[in-house]
Amino acid sequence: MTDYGFPILKYEKGKSFNEWGIYHGEEFRGAIKELVQIRKHLMLQKNPALRNHLKSLAHEQFEATKNFAPGISRELEGIATGSGLTLEDIVILNNYTDFRDITLPDEGCSTIQIQRENTILSGQTWDMHSSAKNFLSIIEIPESENGPSSIILSLLGCTGLMGINSHQCLIGVNNINTTNAKVGMIWPVLVRQTLLQNDLNSMRKTLLDAPVTSGHNYLISSKSGAEHWEITPTQNDLIHAHGEKEIGHSFHTNHCLGEKVTLLENKKSISATTFARFELLEKKVPNINSYNELKNLLQGHDGYPKSICSHYDTGAKDPSMTCGGGIADLNEEKYVFWRGCSEYDKSYKEANYIIDPISKNFKRVVNE
Repeated sequence: MTDYGFPILKYEKGKSFNEWGIYHGEEFRGAIKELVQIRKHLMLQKNPALRNHLKSLAHEQFEATKNFAPGISRELEGIATGSGLTLEDIVILNNYTDFRDITLPDEGCSTIQIQRENTILSGQTWDMHSSAKNFLSIIEIPESENGPSSIILSLLGCTGLMGINSHQCLIGVNNINTTNAKVGMIWPVLVRQTLLQNDLNSMRKTLLDAPVTSGHNYLISSKSGAEHWEITPTQNDLIHAHGEKEIGHSFHTNHCLGEKVTLLENKKSISATTFARFELLEKKVPNINSYNELKNLLQGHDGYPKSICSHYDTGAKDPSMTCGGGIADLNEEKYVFWRGCSEYDKSYKEANYIIDPISKNFKRVVNE
């Protein structure tokens, strides 16, 4: 498997969503084809019965996505065109965990929000099948008539996993397993659509209006507050909310916490590490007061293998690992996204950004 080195895709200002997608697909054609094959294999290994339904399910998911987010759907079409793959392939790459009856119980992420008197911190890890690490990337999206500039943590061929825009609006995501999945939109497109918004209220409305496919917890954060939402096709729960200047913290792993959503949880598919990580966060998060402390927590190995960061290979059968993560300090206006593990991974890489005080857009900080 090829290691693509945590590349940065710079979308060109003035280009359309479709043109961005074509550039993305052409630039990383080989990587996208490789990842599509990996994800198709994993999907059919989990549920061989899907083999004869992939095309129809992908089409239905794309149509639901196009109706809700037509611009970013054109970007998906561009990725397909540029990579020489079918739209079905690109939908599978982006949304494979949400295909009906697919569950990946050993995959999970941890989202955290911390508000102190002079600090607002948001962050998360990205735990996925270990094959995904080599395909992690950054997308730098310029300001346009559609929305503010943004920095996205993504996979090659994917529209986005998490990110933040220049209005200091952040979205993070982690999976929950519920029994009410139905054909709906592609969740990485929902991430990007949410980042077209300029404030917390608009972000919330975008999430709650979306015709989602399956259950996820979404962290939305801004300088005016933050919220954790468990969102499913039929029920939603606000798990925690911080108002402007309100001191507190919240976090989520991969089991349901909301009163309504918990009733829909698929208990057989709960992440094997979610409760251990939640207990660790309960202990640690109240003592986190700075950007560096949060980074150390998200990259820490207390309680391994059921730790917040589980990158290094012990020969365990579980192929899931912490492939990367990201943190935003909204007061200091500095941000980091990383791939791998800073302690045990020789191929660890990170990308640091600030908001440029003149342009008010993102500026990459090299060798920070």
